[in-house]
Amino acid sequence: MWSKSVDRSGPGPLMATWVLFAVVASVFASNEFKTRPSITADENGTLHVNTTGVVLINGVDVVNTLAQVAQQLQDLRQRVMLPIFDGALSISAGSDSPNSIYAADLDGDGDMDIIGSSNNDNTIAWYRNDGAGEFSKRVLSASVDRARAVFAADLDDDGDMDVVAASGGDDEIVWYRNNGTGGFSSSLTITTSADNPNSVFAADLDGDGDLDILSVSLNDDTLAWYRNDGSGQFSSRRLISTNTDYPHDVFAADLDGDGDMDVLSASYEDDKVAWYRNDGSGAFSSEIIITTAADAAVSVYAIDLDGDGDMDVLSASEFDNKIAWYRNDGTGRFSTQIIISTQAEGARAVYAVDLDGDGDPDVLSASRYDNKIAWYRNEGAGVFSTQNIITTSATGTRAVHAADLDGDGDLDVMSANEAGNTITWYRSTGLSIPHD
Repeated sequence: MWSKSVDRSGPGPLMATWVLFAVVASVFASNEFKTRPSITADENGTLHVNTTGVVLINGVDVVNTLAQVAQQLQDLRQRVMLPIFDGALSISAGSDSPNSIYAADLDGDGDMDIIGSSNNDNTIAWYRNDGAGEFSKRVLSASVDRARAVFAADLDDDGDMDVVAASGGDDEIVWYRNNGTGGFSSSLTITTSADNPNSVFAADLDGDGDLDILSVSLNDDTLAWYRNDGSGQFSSRRLISTNTDYPHDVFAADLDGDGDMDVLSASYEDDKVAWYRNDGSGAFSSEIIITTAADAAVSVYAIDLDGDGDMDVLSASEFDNKIAWYRNDGTGRFSTQIIISTQAEGARAVYAVDLDGDGDPDVLSASRYDNKIAWYRNEGAGVFSTQNIITTSATGTRAVHAADLDGDGDLDVMSANEAGNTITWYRSTGLSIPHD
């Protein structure tokens, strides 16, 4: 072997290699390079290296080059690694026309449970997670009239997650008080005057530190909110707008960067996504239109998609099969529609979360005509991949959500499948390199 021929009386190739490694290591280990570069050996043969922080070989900055290579390898991993999802796993196979789902820890055991509403059996239920993704059903009510939507939030400020629900047949929005372990009260009325409510959301709209309730109702074209006094007692309805034609969805986020929560709506008959500026006290502007090019707008969501620190907007629209986003300039002025996909046939829901662990939010969609749950990788700065299909067996799907359901540190996906009478989830089992 070549190492046996090394002249051990002088600095041969092996010594030169060790010197190079020592110099590079010293650069990485030190944050300040104020001493003059030197290489010395003491009487015990210990090598001492001081450096200015730059190592040049044939004019190449070795340290900088190694750092660039490391970053390039990380970028490559983020670009080519895709999450793998299992086939459908059952949360509920006995729900009659489920249409809304949400994930939250309802029993305080540290894992994510599921809340769902189902229209034809008039049921609001939650599904207790055992921590490994096995679920058992707990009924909150089986007597609401056409259950339409659910949400979870701490409404009475006692540290646990309560449940909000809307039902279209009796025009009610109600909530259920959680005792902290998943024991719920009977329904507590917020309103009985929302004419066919379709969506609810919770956010602090008046800046008093508690969570208020938002709703949209189809038959009276109304976007409204209900002020929380902090204990779960709510005011009568406060109108934000009646200028939405058949509004399907509502969301809240700080869209203009002024520190308070503004409101978003998606309305079906006028193909509109709009927002309403909050003055900080819960007084809202008239509608500010983002687009009227979302044909049968049914879902809206806000998140920073391009990494510039402000909240962009996502929409799903049913008749043009479209998932799209709108870039925020930071003050609430939005770009024209940027199409992510037109391959979501009968798009019904949109959601965003970081599925591939690269630090930016990816986009999820549910589309009912093709029974599809799909996602779109954010390549950075709001540039999205083509559609990645999770399943085409979510029959008549109406809702999509994501959370870590099995406690393994990555995000799983769940859907409510109205025509299939199922609530299902799709386990993320890791990352893989895609093959053509």
